[in-house]
Amino acid sequence: MKPVRVGCIGLGWITQRAHLPALAALAEEGQVVFQAFCDKSDETLREQAAIYKPHSTYTDHHQMFAEQELDAVYLCIPPTAHTDEVLIAADQGVALFVEKPQTLDLAQVVEFNAAIEKAGIVSQVGFVYRYEPSSAPTLELLQQRTPRHAQIQNFYSGQPIRYWTSRYELCGGSFVENTIHSVDLLRYLLGDIEAVSAFYVESLPDECIEPMNLPHVYNVNYRFKGRLTANASVSRVMSNVPYSKREILVISDDSIIEWNPQKVTENGEVVWKAKEEPQSRGAFFSQARAFIAAVQAGDPAMPRSPYVPSLNSLAAVLGANSSAESGGELILLSDLTGANAQG
Repeated sequence: MKPVRVGCIGLGWITQRAHLPALAALAEEGQVVFQAFCDKSDETLREQAAIYKPHSTYTDHHQMFAEQELDAVYLCIPPTAHTDEVLIAADQGVALFVEKPQTLDLAQVVEFNAAIEKAGIVSQVGFVYRYEPSSAPTLELLQQRTPRHAQIQNFYSGQPIRYWTSRYELCGGSFVENTIHSVDLLRYLLGDIEAVSAFYVESLPDECIEPMNLPHVYNVNYRFKGRLTANASVSRVMSNVPYSKREILVISDDSIIEWNPQKVTENGEVVWKAKEEPQSRGAFFSQARAFIAAVQAGDPAMPRSPYVPSLNSLAAVLGANSSAESGGELILLSDLTGANAQG
């Protein structure tokens, strides 16, 4: 089987630390070839090209699409930077991997959905929790239970990492940029979300660590399409201590399931545990392998997080922002998207 010719648009933090190493492992196996890299920064482009040796490099994605024959593209740029990359790829029949959050503009993602559906291409959004080793066993377990409620708890550092992820207007806040992983995992386990209400605790100017302007606290309530609810509590005020806490709980009749990437417990007892210590960022390797296998098979149904139904995850977190901005108003996601994507 011929290797998949991959183009990468955006060579920033997540691409360097997660996606390129995962794809490089597949390149060593002959599954992938780095056909083209594209980034607006000449320096970044030179640095990454020196490591991974793509056939061609570009600073303009239009030129890359015009000159290269690609089988797949990794699109890993900030959500406010998306323009016509998805539309061009879909028009050319190029498979798409898109890092989350897909955009901050729901009208834009609805347009992208239509193009992807029309083209029938393989697509995947970078919701990596679906590829953690414990996720599939948890799904199997929950299929034998009657879930009623779920909780997300993320309490972690308020230190800035990257500029755009530190600015509310550029990333949508931590709930959109980061907690979307947990929200999407609940969708994978429990089905689609239909309504949201939220309250945030905003940070004051003298409480921020520059360049951050993000809320301190996000309290979000969800109603799913099934007979269950969930709530998410997220805060970024643990700035000067080396401690954080992240957990996901699913409460069913006579059952409390705790999920984390390497272990699943039910009522305090371990019911699934990874057989060996996973490699760092191992889920990104599993995610890349699954995406490339889907491209090779030409099967849009193979990825666990295809682009079109992932609209529900994006609407769920952007809907939380809309609710918080309107004083906790109940938001129906169908009112935001006009779509009924599922999966």
